[in-house]
Amino acid sequence: MLEVYEQITKLKNIIERFSSFIINASSEKDINEILLMTIDTCLELTGSDGATIYLKETIDQEEKLVIRATKNLSVNFEFYLGYSLPVSPISLCGYAAVYQKPVVINDTLNLPENHEFRQFKFFDKSLHYVTINTITAPIFDFGNNLLGVLQVINKKAKPNIKLDETNATLFTISYTETDVKLTLAISSIVGTFLDRAKAYEKFEVSITNTQKMLANMFDSVKKSISVLNDILVSSQQKFIESLQTEKKEKILSLKEGIELFKKQYQLSKITETIMSITYLITRNVDTKVIDVLHEVISTEIRVYDIPVKVNNSEYAIFLHNVDIIKARMIAKRIERKVFEKLKLNEMLSTSLKFLWSFYELKPDEEKNIEEILSYLQKIAKENEGEITT
Repeated sequence: MLEVYEQITKLKNIIERFSSFIINASSEKDINEILLMTIDTCLELTGSDGATIYLKETIDQEEKLVIRATKNLSVNFEFYLGYSLPVSPISLCGYAAVYQKPVVINDTLNLPENHEFRQFKFFDKSLHYVTINTITAPIFDFGNNLLGVLQVINKKAKPNIKLDETNATLFTISYTETDVKLTLAISSIVGTFLDRAKAYEKFEVSITNTQKMLANMFDSVKKSISVLNDILVSSQQKFIESLQTEKKEKILSLKEGIELFKKQYQLSKITETIMSITYLITRNVDTKVIDVLHEVISTEIRVYDIPVKVNNSEYAIFLHNVDIIKARMIAKRIERKVFEKLKLNEMLSTSLKFLWSFYELKPDEEKNIEEILSYLQKIAKENEGEITT
């Protein structure tokens, strides 16, 4: 009887978690948010140690599978965000994409050395990790066109244990038929969500172009009405600029950024949206490095996020609808992109250093933004070993 009760309870939890994913993801328009929701749901429902989503993209006129979302509870696999694989059977994900069918392997260690699915050992070797089992499923849109691939690895016997080369075989158990069905269900429904989000992005581009046209028309009318006072003219100009997607300055001044964020924070209280503040202190940077940093920040955050220059070496980024875990991921991605660009242009200095701190601001909190920034500055400096008062 107890066993039956436990099975019913487990099934109830699965239904509730899966329903929550469908409700939240179906209302989300941001593709990255949908991908992150999918990753978290896969890890929780299948008990996996890691999950990755590859999206099919065209790079240099060649179709690739690019890692666009990933999480591993034991090792830092986020380093491979942006890594691409060819759409061909030489990889496990490529095989699932080419033949458009799922692949389930419950014992990779017993595969022959020349087996076509052993390629994922590249990741294992670089991370000192062992992949024991995996479910890999293709993702299709509403028209049954391939969008990408979803993959989960290493179903754990104990959810809180961290796997490595020494214990993975002991604490990894086989995927069940239920795990396979859940993974296939998630890959199927996320394809529909991604398809809808892409359509929404195209619609937003059309709206943005219309907004720019209306802004230009309004600007012409404003210039012709010379009798309006300076206050009204200033207000109209701010209205025009708010319609435009492209800001004149990618990085705002501290005063401008705080003023804009306070308005956004007040709105978040109404919509009950979490905000996060990321604080960055740079060390040993020159003008060229700062230019690269500004370029990366402007491309790696969303239009409605707010990047702020606190002083010549310190920055704050106000992130909308982002918790502290995702904020850390964004910070890692920015830092990695900066180092990649500097290395590519032979400008990388071994003394270059980034110091980060983070704060998650909930909608029911009443906090002074300036005090939070001061606190984050102190934490970042303490991480470096500086003494602050």
